[in-house]
Amino acid sequence: MKPTLLKKLFKYLRVNEQDQVRLCIVSAVFLAVFLFYHFDLLKRFELVTYDTRWVLKGARASHPDVVVIEISDDSIAKIGRWPWGRDWHATLIKILDELGAKAIVFDVIFSEPSDPAKDAALAQAIEKSKKVYLAEVAEEGGPSKKTKFLTSLPEFARNAKGSGHINLRPDIDGVMRRIPLVFNPGNISLPQLSLAVALDVYGATMKDIRMKENNLFILLKNGQELRVPLDAQGNFIIHWAGKWKEAFKHYSYVEVIGSYAVYKKGGVPKVPMSDFKNRICYIGTTAAGLYDIRPTPLEPSYPAVGVNLTVLDDLLQKRFIHTLSYGQNLWILFFLGLSLLFIMKQESYFKVALFTASVITGFTAIAILLFIYFDVWVNIVYPIFLTALTYFFVTVYNQLSVAIEKARLMKLATRDSLTGLYNIGHFRLLLKAEIATIAVRREKNLSLLMSDVDNFKKTNDTYGHVTGDRVLWEVAAAIKNTCRALDMPARYGGEEFIVMLPGANVDDAYKVAEKIRKSVEQKVFFHEKGDFSTSISLGVTQVSPDETDVENIVARADRALYEAKKTGKNKAVIAADSPKFELGPMS
Repeated sequence: MKPTLLKKLFKYLRVNEQDQVRLCIVSAVFLAVFLFYHFDLLKRFELVTYDTRWVLKGARASHPDVVVIEISDDSIAKIGRWPWGRDWHATLIKILDELGAKAIVFDVIFSEPSDPAKDAALAQAIEKSKKVYLAEVAEEGGPSKKTKFLTSLPEFARNAKGSGHINLRPDIDGVMRRIPLVFNPGNISLPQLSLAVALDVYGATMKDIRMKENNLFILLKNGQELRVPLDAQGNFIIHWAGKWKEAFKHYSYVEVIGSYAVYKKGGVPKVPMSDFKNRICYIGTTAAGLYDIRPTPLEPSYPAVGVNLTVLDDLLQKRFIHTLSYGQNLWILFFLGLSLLFIMKQESYFKVALFTASVITGFTAIAILLFIYFDVWVNIVYPIFLTALTYFFVTVYNQLSVAIEKARLMKLATRDSLTGLYNIGHFRLLLKAEIATIAVRREKNLSLLMSDVDNFKKTNDTYGHVTGDRVLWEVAAAIKNTCRALDMPARYGGEEFIVMLPGANVDDAYKVAEKIRKSVEQKVFFHEKGDFSTSISLGVTQVSPDETDVENIVARADRALYEAKKTGKNKAVIAADSPKFELGPMS
């Protein structure tokens, strides 16, 4: 059979058999991890590592022009039960306009009509301000499969400077990490509320937006493009400024109105009125039971208005999370697999463990540093999974290889290569150990058989050495099959065999010898020169508990074998000087 191309390549590269197995293991593990990665089966674990990176990254400074006016518990307590009369919002708009706010963004949907006079007051305030942005929600699904929009009343919406959706898109674990910047139901392109505000700040419109290769490009007034990275599903990954109470400037809705009243009367307001000049003011509910609570990587409870506010902050500060593409993460796995193949070739287990730990630690540290300092999200779980799994299986293979090699060497050291029986060197050690045992346990029997294949030289000369080897193998098989499991047969040398029979007295040993003799005598060997049979002669002796000299015992059995040969062969003879005493039957 001609060697395959792969075998030729291995031979050319001088890759030994063990390295070939390691290569197969690494390849199989890589394929398994690739399937996990392709179907994103470890996504939840990766998200946990992502959240941990955010904790390590810590808070950052928010944009100074972004503030939030909260409809909080203290405002509910003073103004009354929500929803309030819309004249309150009209008043707030007028105040912020007078104070010079750059934009007034309501993270509230005024979808139902209320008191006509109060609705008219709000509509008038919106129309006069020309700085108000309103929220809307796109509801997907339903029997018709059409998208429904929950928007503010037409009299509010038509006079607003802009509007945008506030749809949230949590991950599979319910945590907010990403949000769609542009919603495309049918032929409509609806911007996210914060994107609508940011476009006006940059002097751009929805026509200045284009999507390409998981990026959103905004054409700016100076002709340059702002690239906003998106994930594989086209979502914007939120770059968190910090925990809700620590990020942004927070103001109470009722305190802003109350401070303005004090300011107009010439008093010193609790809230400085200058804080709102040229500011983008987000207005949203944060009172208990009124707002949509969302867990984030930094804390378990975060108001939805905070999510939208953070998106605006990211767009204005141009702080974005950059994710590697599917192919880039796959290349990392591939090069990591090649590195592991080199590492697993090391002969030292300590080096393999040290290098593997270094790879895991080093890769994790690099991924964390890239995130903290460069806002780059590199997958951690799949590379660690690949490294750990490879190390486990290669280590198991190495341990099995060592165990198999030890067993092989043990067999070479203790077994005869032709017959598979013990060699005489190992047999002597076993015999010495058994003699030491009966010296202590004097009630225990021990006997020895010495045997020799009759006329073996003639067999070799007539039928050849190959047939002679086959005869020896068959005789050894007959001895092994006739003996009990606890008996220990060995090849003494040439055509001679020796058997130790623990628990057998001389009479029992003689019976075993006869069984062996008959078993060999009955075997027929087929050969082109003619079928033939052979025979075996045996010498039998029993070991006394007082005997310690192995050579004397073996010599006594050998003399009995010589007697069997001398007196006609194909027989078993008990040594004339063998101790004869009854200690018990053969077990």
